[in-house]
Amino acid sequence: MTFLIVFLTGVFLHSAQTTIYATVSLRAAPDSRATAVGRTSGPGRLGAVFGPWLGGRLLAGRHGDRGFTAFALRGVSSMVFIGIAALRTRQASPSGTPREAGLARPASVPRQVVT
Repeated sequence: MTFLIVFLTGVFLHSAQTTIYATVSLRAAPDSRATAVGRTSGPGRLGAVFGPWLGGRLLAGRHGDRGFTAFALRGVSSMVFIGIAALRTRQASPSGTPREAGLARPASVPRQVVT
């Protein structure tokens, strides 16, 4: 059962990280898209190194039970920051709907109309 849970966690975390890259590339301006994706991947890479290190240090210090708390706090803080970003996006839009920054079509691409 533990192996199944670890496997599913890995699948969902990998999916979430690639979805973040796709979202950032859609929302960033074309001239700064590579920089935006790079800045987004930096904290993820830091967490990929720091997380196992912290878990190992907690286990080595016989504080394995505190590992869940340490990682849960990181998850809660991430939810708070995502919520703040979502609120700022809605407030910046005049109609109250999320902005479609970076999603504008070039003039050469016709807009499809569904009838």
